[in-house]
Amino acid sequence: MKFNLKILLFALILISSCSPNRESLPAPERPEIVPVPDPLSESDIGSGAIPEVDGIKILWKKVLNATGYKIYRGEVKADKVEFNFYYDVRIQTGTADTFFIDRNVEFRKRYFYFVRAYNRDNVESQPSDTISFELYLKPRLISPGNNSQVSPDTLIFRWDDPNGGGDFVIRVKNAQSDSVIWISSFRSFSDFSVKFNYDSKAKGNLIPGLQYKWRVDRVQFGQSAGSKSNWGVFYVK
Repeated sequence: MKFNLKILLFALILISSCSPNRESLPAPERPEIVPVPDPLSESDIGSGAIPEVDGIKILWKKVLNATGYKIYRGEVKADKVEFNFYYDVRIQTGTADTFFIDRNVEFRKRYFYFVRAYNRDNVESQPSDTISFELYLKPRLISPGNNSQVSPDTLIFRWDDPNGGGDFVIRVKNAQSDSVIWISSFRSFSDFSVKFNYDSKAKGNLIPGLQYKWRVDRVQFGQSAGSKSNWGVFYVK
């Protein structure tokens, strides 16, 4: 019995030693971060502030043969940016895995981010480009109130800015098609209100019976900083 057991163990060791080793996979390609969009861009897709929550979104393009992404965050300390590993985004079927929302941030403080992809052997790619963003407090929408009915001829958008004013971008979209109706910039430090299409740049008229949505962004042109209000919804009568 002992002799047979020794033979079995020897055979298992021999098979194991003769099995070909799995080759290590090469490092994945470096991720490509989607930059912060221009405040007046119609697409509004990219990294930076988001309407849903107070946080900074980091968005990147999918990397083939990656099994996850590691987020590195940096802060300015002693006049230089110090980076540390911050979050692991694992690729899982049925879940979004090419963005990360950092909600653990302070307002009016600049944060820096880069992303590395990694494979099943935990071999990391070269770092992506570094982006930075400074989050502001969200503007608070006042009127039109949610689901209110308005007349297009007298429609005035009103909001409050806890940041104390500055540059704003107002967006109006068709709520069903998500198509842009009007985008306009506005600068103020006291009166946070503007009449719809005051600059005659609207792409079309507001149609009675349809539902629209609007948003106010607090922006810092050219500085990758700001915030986006929640969306408000209204109907045209």
